[in-house]
Amino acid sequence: MNLCQYYGKHSTIYVQLQQINIVEGFMIQKLGNVELYYDEYGTGDQYLLSAQSFHSKIDSYTMELAQRGFHVFNIQIRGYGKSSHVQEDLGDLWYETWAQDVCDFADAKGIDTFFYSGWSHGAGIGWLLCYHHPERVRGYFSIAGGPHTKDGIETSDARMRTIRAAENLETWSEHAKMMCHLDYPTLAKSLSEAENNRWEALRKENYDNWMEMQLDEITINPKKPFPTIKTEADLIRELETIKIPTLLLGGMQDPICLPENIVRSCRALKNSKMVIYESAAHSVPIVRQHDICDDIDLFCKQNALI
Repeated sequence: MNLCQYYGKHSTIYVQLQQINIVEGFMIQKLGNVELYYDEYGTGDQYLLSAQSFHSKIDSYTMELAQRGFHVFNIQIRGYGKSSHVQEDLGDLWYETWAQDVCDFADAKGIDTFFYSGWSHGAGIGWLLCYHHPERVRGYFSIAGGPHTKDGIETSDARMRTIRAAENLETWSEHAKMMCHLDYPTLAKSLSEAENNRWEALRKENYDNWMEMQLDEITINPKKPFPTIKTEADLIRELETIKIPTLLLGGMQDPICLPENIVRSCRALKNSKMVIYESAAHSVPIVRQHDICDDIDLFCKQNALI
């Protein structure tokens, strides 16, 4: 049950979404005893897979990449939304499980190798793909993906704030509003009217998703990517083994994925490039969507990937 149900409150958002779900045709890929919801954009064999807890249906950089020649599958990871929910704690294996699900999804679709891109926790999945399944990944586009600093703290501050916010409906609603306004106050003045309208629509869509989340989704604690690696030195040594062409994209103002983490990772990777957008924070794929797609295009051409 979601928070509105759990705390005995009525939610107009919940009712509206339930009505949409009744008439909407779900695209589900069955993988053994797991079902993954997905959206598909584009055609051809230049496959790009992206796995997140939530994908926008209004606009996203992956949807734009489909217009630029990529055949995109936006996958909703297990544990969230319309994909199979998980009632047990997978401990240190969340990211490994999600990465394996991406490979199993590709197998089910008859896809041998693919590009991968993810934002924030979706980028964490990308790191595990490159580390455990390098033979499958043609190129990796990490957006606000770090990985996080190995500082002795297993779970990121952002994730813990989300888990703690589920204490009651009031704190959850305020948390959802805060997350959807993360970069907005400093960016609103610089946006055109069309971009401002787009941002508002995306914020509402995101807020609706936060308010529809169920308790078992909210309390998932995957820890930081590579949870069994405990020090920065050890993480760097493992990153140095990754040979996948990797583009690291991030925002200079990001309080969650620090620019220092991107610099560290780029220094460790052999076939990598980084782009830091000065005016962007954690919502970099929203506020710099077209630039991100341009940089992905350029990176692929520079490395003869397409």
